[in-house]
Amino acid sequence: ILALLIATCPNVSYTQSPDLGTTENFALFTAVGAFNNTGAATMVTGDVGTHVGAFNAFPPGILFGQIHVANPVSAQAATDVDVLYSYLVGLTCGSVIGSTLGNGQILVPGIYCITEAASLNGDLILDAQCDDDALFIIQIDGALSTSTFANVILTNSASVCNIYWQIN
Repeated sequence: ILALLIATCPNVSYTQSPDLGTTENFALFTAVGAFNNTGAATMVTGDVGTHVGAFNAFPPGILFGQIHVANPVSAQAATDVDVLYSYLVGLTCGSVIGSTLGNGQILVPGIYCITEAASLNGDLILDAQCDDDALFIIQIDGALSTSTFANVILTNSASVCNIYWQIN
């Protein structure tokens, strides 16, 4: 999955986001794997989908975008995700953090690594520290699950366009 998040790495320019290719309009996408959503209160802005795998989402929840499942758009997105995923995996980790995200946790721009499956509970605050080009990458070596009341809150000029989640 790439539910599309960088900063303290010498081989990354902080003013240039990775090239998303055709995945630019996707909020959530998996090239090979199931895509599930069971939350009626889920709201997503952007396209969602999978190229290979079951799709069980929307409904429930509200989607402001399109669904792409095993179609030409998802085929090209799968290729572009592979390129982007390889790029993100190659970045050097800035900080290793615990597998539970949120509960008021504040992250500043950087590359964060979690060495196992992770969960998001409560509020995860991404603080760009007033840098319009601040990049966040969160690399998770496993699945990501979220609780019903999980939120990712962007502060101090953080942009959703500069947040990348690389989930194994």
